[in-house]
Amino acid sequence: MRKFTLNPLVLAITVASLAPAVHSQDSNIEEVVVTGSYAQSLKNALNVKRESTGIVDSVFAEDVGKFPDQNLTESLGRIPGVAVAQDDGEGRTITVRGLGDAFTMVTVNGMQGQSLAAGSGGVRTSRAFDFNVFASELFSRLDVYKSTSGELEDGSLGATVALSTGRPFDYDSFTAVANAEMGYYDGSGKTVPRVSGLFSTSNDTVGFLASVAYSEKEAPVLGAESLRWAQQGASNNIFQCSSCSPSELATVRSSWAPRLPRLADKSNSQERLGITSSFQWQIADATLLTIDGLYSKIDVTRDEPYLGAISLARTGATGINQMNVLDYTIDENLTMVSAEVENADFRSEAFTANWDSEFTQLSANLKHEFTDGFRMNALVGTTESKMNNNEITVIYEHYSSGDTRKELTAAYADAGDTISWDFTNMNSPVMTYGFDLTNPANWELSEYRDRLFEATSNTDMARVDFEYDLTEGYTLKAGVTQKSYSYEIDGLQADKTFTNADITTGVDGVNDGVACGISPVVTADDGSVVNAGGQSFFLPDFNRRNELLDSGCWSYGVVAGSTREVEEDVLGYFAQVDVDTEVFGNRLRGNIGVREAQTDLTAGGITVVQGVVTPVEVTHDYSDTLPSMTLAYNLTEDLVLRAAAAKVLARPELTDLNPGGSVTIFGTQPAVSYGNPFIEPFRADSFDLGLEWYYSDDALAGVTLFQKDVESFPTSETTFIQWSALGLPDSLLGAQADQLRDQEFRVSRKINGGGAMIEGAEVSWQQQLSFLPGPDWVKGFGIQANYTYVDAETDAGRPMENVSEQSYNFTLYWEGEKFQARISNAYRGEYFSNIATGANLWQTRVVDDSNIVGVSASYDLTEQLKITFKGVNIFDESQHEYETEGVARVVRNHSYGASYFVGASYKF
Repeated sequence: MRKFTLNPLVLAITVASLAPAVHSQDSNIEEVVVTGSYAQSLKNALNVKRESTGIVDSVFAEDVGKFPDQNLTESLGRIPGVAVAQDDGEGRTITVRGLGDAFTMVTVNGMQGQSLAAGSGGVRTSRAFDFNVFASELFSRLDVYKSTSGELEDGSLGATVALSTGRPFDYDSFTAVANAEMGYYDGSGKTVPRVSGLFSTSNDTVGFLASVAYSEKEAPVLGAESLRWAQQGASNNIFQCSSCSPSELATVRSSWAPRLPRLADKSNSQERLGITSSFQWQIADATLLTIDGLYSKIDVTRDEPYLGAISLARTGATGINQMNVLDYTIDENLTMVSAEVENADFRSEAFTANWDSEFTQLSANLKHEFTDGFRMNALVGTTESKMNNNEITVIYEHYSSGDTRKELTAAYADAGDTISWDFTNMNSPVMTYGFDLTNPANWELSEYRDRLFEATSNTDMARVDFEYDLTEGYTLKAGVTQKSYSYEIDGLQADKTFTNADITTGVDGVNDGVACGISPVVTADDGSVVNAGGQSFFLPDFNRRNELLDSGCWSYGVVAGSTREVEEDVLGYFAQVDVDTEVFGNRLRGNIGVREAQTDLTAGGITVVQGVVTPVEVTHDYSDTLPSMTLAYNLTEDLVLRAAAAKVLARPELTDLNPGGSVTIFGTQPAVSYGNPFIEPFRADSFDLGLEWYYSDDALAGVTLFQKDVESFPTSETTFIQWSALGLPDSLLGAQADQLRDQEFRVSRKINGGGAMIEGAEVSWQQQLSFLPGPDWVKGFGIQANYTYVDAETDAGRPMENVSEQSYNFTLYWEGEKFQARISNAYRGEYFSNIATGANLWQTRVVDDSNIVGVSASYDLTEQLKITFKGVNIFDESQHEYETEGVARVVRNHSYGASYFVGASYKF
């Protein structure tokens, strides 16, 4: 169990700073203007950007408890340089200027935190922050810092995203609001609630605020998948074609065929609850204490029924080699666009994932002015995120007539084993099957999978900063932070095919067609006929889980690769000088500083040594000196030139730090495979240059150029190294430690590889179109638009994954006395989701570009009551991923449907 050990230096300074104030000064409290106007929220953000020294963009709530978008990432996506990463049709994480979620640090009320989650790819084990865990109504503001300074916490290569919840002194002495909506999801045809409320009361001395948000979601994922495409050719990966001539057979065996063509018809059900609280006490004119609490929990169920010809995904005699092509169409790119194939094996697969994530944070912030020129800001708090995920798969199979793995002694009711596919329309393929899919007598139990994951992330933090005005326009800042972070995940699984359960754990250890009393026979009670993806078939029942687990043939075992932990203790301190003066009669603002970060790492995992599970723990430490400088110079009163330069770092990915793996000490060549807890963090040199023209109070035209020179990214290597040079404990070698310590091992691990150069430009335009001629109502229009270009290339000259070269956002809004409306378009260009090299070049994948359009409108019936309408993804933009080697072959084409929300908001 990790314990938070407070550094004595931080403890001494924090205790001293919490002493009673002896001077009475006016406290410096930032006021947030909330008027119920989208235009006003844009103006608030514009003022922050204009007055900031660094490269900062912000989004403000447009009314009490009402953020501009249903999803936090949608609001973040309005910011230039930010691209939203979608999963199952909703924004979950972001990339900033070409750098993914693992390189972005997120703080909540000043506290660094991590929200754990799972998704369509299973448990997420990176440092990424999943924004979908939180309701947007809980927050009053978010800021994206694209440049850094000494006083900003280290740990970000791309940007720092600061989320802020509401506080009582931000609002009137009494504020209460209730919001209620009904949401309709077009894809599922279901209607669900979304409600929130906020209560705040305060006087000149104390204030209390509480807010709550609850929502449900019932969204589908519809479309088609191929899993991937594979070229025939290898001896264990070739079709038979009994009616083919030699030349036709050669063509068939050089073609590309889908590995698992199937139709997607998934469901995604969510329940989310969020609660915030804030207490503020103006202890004295110069002393303000703020205590913030945040709780959020999301429960998700994903159901995915699948039907497909599994033998297409298998190689060898019981896979593709047993399949005989009866008819086919192969195009000029050698794509087997359509075919009829016999001797296929089929699967009816019921998959469900039930996961929940719980986020809890408590923090206390004390601001105090000792004198007019000497100030202190102290923060202490703790954050915890817990995630549980259970993935269950029940699989029924229909084997081909000649497949020896068939366990049923009786024949199927219908022994047909042909499949036909037609990918003439890659986005909407057609599959047909040669037997009755709905008859349970045509299926048998073939496999059961049950996987449990529990993950916990904790961050404890104590920070104290001081400011001292050296003279007018010059301020010295210094501070120290101690941060303790831990991540732990435990993985169990009970995965077995029926045959393996019968042989290895059956009562008699003999393959007799019975596994601990479980028969492979499928009856009508073992499932139900469903219609999924337009196909009717017999789907396994998840309730068989208890029957299978209780039998004793399917029991949980530790998953070595999914059981690990990381602990990091970071001591950071900084010094910084801020300048706000005049040069040549114009205002110059800036800061120059340096931050020192000392990191102590402990990584633990599970290593399998000759089949024996053995815990392993490794320690490591490193330190970084991170200088930074930012400048903002007013060329004129309205024209601002900005520049920033800094060294930045992001700590290694959690999976790469795993010391666990496998050790083989017998045989001619000892070998070890593991992550690498000694891998160095991501480091980069960052540069920004921007020009902004504020040609009216609510207008901006600006351009920012940026460059990040990333030192290295992790890569895999296999090499030969003496055991003593690896840093792994000798205990893994057991009784042969003395003999093997200096022997050379074949080592497979992660190391620091080549880096990358990321360059680009952001262009922004924002304006209320009050200058338009004509009647007064025309002047209510306004525009918010931005465009981002990113050129990212590795040292090897290859493009980077998950980087869209172009993206843009455009919002047209109109506001009148009572009515306001807007329409927004978010465009993200295509990007590589996987870049392969060498013989695996065909595995390169591209996600197509996307345009997501949303609308929003509201009408004030009275000063207190407002009715609202929102539409999300109103044109049902799909997500299309394909494999490419000069030819596009679909991997998945998913549609999520539009969603609409009608509601009301009441201010008490």
